[in-house]
Amino acid sequence: MDGIAWAQSAMVAARTRLEIATDNLANVSTGGFARIAAHGALTPNGVSISRSREAASAPGMPNGVDAIAEMIDVLAAERSFESAQKAVAAIDQSRQKSAEAARIQ
Repeated sequence: MDGIAWAQSAMVAARTRLEIATDNLANVSTGGFARIAAHGALTPNGVSISRSREAASAPGMPNGVDAIAEMIDVLAAERSFESAQKAVAAIDQSRQKSAEAARIQ
């Protein structure tokens, strides 16, 4: 797996984490909603995210969703996406320099 494919899988995983966290945040005061947890894993094909519903709710939270924790997850997912985006830009820049060096010779 090359760097671009790995970064692409990381960006998809970050987007999935963001979707999960924003869904949980949007339903923070919805009765009957069960929090969805995101579980990340490194695989031979890159980064993957799986979803699972959490059954237990914390005291004071009718559906087990902690708004502050979900906002932290949103920020973490955004930072992960940005990091993968920077990796793609760096790889692209390296490939461009290599192509220029090959043309000069």
